[in-house]
Amino acid sequence: MGNVKKAALSLLLASTFLGACSQEVEEEAADPKDSKEDKVENQEYLQSFQGNLGHVHGLGYIEEGLAFAAHTGIKIYQEGQWKEAVDHPHDYMGFQVREDGFLASGHPIPSSDLQNPLGLQKGKVSKESLEALAFDGESDFHVMGAGFANESVYVFNEQPNSQLDQGFYKSTDLGSTWDSINAEGIEGGVFQMAVHPTNGETVAIATDSGVFLSENGGQSFERISESGQAGGLYFTEDELFYGLYNGEATMTSYLIGESGTSDVSIPDLTEDAVMYFTAKDNRMVIYTFNGSAYISEDGGENWEKIVEKGETVS
Repeated sequence: MGNVKKAALSLLLASTFLGACSQEVEEEAADPKDSKEDKVENQEYLQSFQGNLGHVHGLGYIEEGLAFAAHTGIKIYQEGQWKEAVDHPHDYMGFQVREDGFLASGHPIPSSDLQNPLGLQKGKVSKESLEALAFDGESDFHVMGAGFANESVYVFNEQPNSQLDQGFYKSTDLGSTWDSINAEGIEGGVFQMAVHPTNGETVAIATDSGVFLSENGGQSFERISESGQAGGLYFTEDELFYGLYNGEATMTSYLIGESGTSDVSIPDLTEDAVMYFTAKDNRMVIYTFNGSAYISEDGGENWEKIVEKGETVS
C-alpha cells in the first residue's frame, strides 16, 4: 500500500485505517418471529444499537437509512436513532453502496459458514445471506470502488490470488471477469477509490499524495487536487467530492468535465480530517479519521455530531 510520508497526522490516519482489521467478533443471533415478508415490512432485521463502532470501512445511504460498515457489522442511523443489521455482523471492508444493496469484502465472524476472507460479496441488509461474486476464501479488498447504478468494480489487489497479481484491476460485470489497468499517473500510497454512479469509465483514487481522476476506465489518471492526505471520495452525476489534509482539513466539490472547484463547508476539525463522505438530497455526512461523524441537513451550513471518537451519539 505504501507508507504515508507527509505530515505526522497523515501517518497516523492512513496507518490506522490500512492496517489489517483482523480481530473478529461473535454474532448475536436473532430468531425470526414471523414470515420473511413480515420481517422485512416491520424491519425486524434491525435492532437497537448503542456503543462503539470500532473501525469504519465505508458508509452510504441505503433504503433503511445511513449505513456504516463498522468492525462489528453494519450500523444504521435512522431518524435520529441507532440500529444494527441483525444478519450482517461481519467485519466488512471496502464497503460500497449500490442501488440494489451493497458490495463488500472483509472477514466473517467466527461462527459463520462463510469463507475467510470474504473476497467480493454482494448483499442487502434485509436479506440474511450474501452472494459470493469472486475470490471468497482468497482476498480481502481494503481498497475498492463500485458504481451505484453500473456493474463496474475497481480494486487494488494487495496480495496475489488465483487469478490476479498485485496491482489495479477492473471488472465491468460485478466480478465475473477482471482486467488489469495501467493506472498511469497515480502518485503515493493508495487509500481509497470511488466510481461514478452511472459511468463506469470514470473513477477516482485518493492517496497520501492527493486525488487523481480517470475518465478512461483507469488506464490513466490526472491529479485534480493539491498535495496532501486525501479521502472522502464521493461522486454525484456531475461532481466529485473529496477531502484533503495538508495542515488543515478541507472538503472540495470538483465539477466533472469542467475542472471547476468549490469549497464545501465542514465542521471545525482539529488535527483530524475527512475519511468518508456521502450525501443524499440536501443532506451531507462525514466520518473522520479520528472516529467522529457529523450530519448536515442543509447542505453543510450546520452540522450535528452523531459519533464521537467511535461512540454513538443520539
